[in-house]
Amino acid sequence: MAVQHLDSTTITLMEATPRTPVDGALQGGGLRVAKGVVTPAADDTANSTYRFCRIPSNAIVHQVLINAADATTAGAVNIGLWDTESNGDAVVDADLFASALDLSAGPYNNSDQTFESGEYTLAESETRIWEVLGLSEDSHKEYDVVAQVSTTFNGGPTAIQLTVYYSV
Repeated sequence: MAVQHLDSTTITLMEATPRTPVDGALQGGGLRVAKGVVTPAADDTANSTYRFCRIPSNAIVHQVLINAADATTAGAVNIGLWDTESNGDAVVDADLFASALDLSAGPYNNSDQTFESGEYTLAESETRIWEVLGLSEDSHKEYDVVAQVSTTFNGGPTAIQLTVYYSV
């Protein structure tokens, strides 16, 4: 084993001569928040959807947090991105952040689901959403952050809150 001194891409750019500008979404920019609360029924069935908040296609997502009480005996959700209703209401990536998240394993208190599904990866954590989605250029639109029920609730939580921290 060797002692190593490693720099992130951001530090490498700032140490370059001449100094290379760093994207404000990664260093020194403002953090934004989008959040929402829904109140599901105790027996919502699979494929029910809960729209929580909206983020722009040029967002770099830093964190997706969930707050929810226990679902009594069953209930799971996928957390991902959908086109807004005005943009066609289509699934973009239903489980980008979380896949079959078991809400009967709660309660969840600011539980980080950013990388739960393994689909949105640490390697992509400095990448804008449009690039994560594999688009060749920025679509310049907004996406809804949606939880879709993957396992029917049996005594679902009384409320679910999602908070998304991102920068642009």
